[in-house]
Amino acid sequence: MSDNGILRQVPGDYIAQALEVLPPPASAPEEKMEVVIEAGHLGPVKIFAERHQARHHKHSHYFWVAYRAEFATPT
Repeated sequence: MSDNGILRQVPGDYIAQALEVLPPPASAPEEKMEVVIEAGHLGPVKIFAERHQARHHKHSHYFWVAYRAEFATPT
C-alpha cells in the first residue's frame, strides 16, 4: 500500500474543495495534478490527485481522486 501522507487527517470538505479547483478531468492536460488549499486547523495543505475513468458499456466518465496530502510550506 502506498504512503498517502496526511490524507487521513484532512477533512473531506477540504478535499472536495481541492478537487473542484482542478480543471475538468476529461480535458485536463495531466493524469496527475496537485493543488494547495487552506485546510482549516491544518493550515496550508498540498493535495495530490489523479484522474480516473469509469466505464459503463459505451459511456465513460472521468473524475479526480485524491491519493496523497502533505503539509505545504507557506510562500
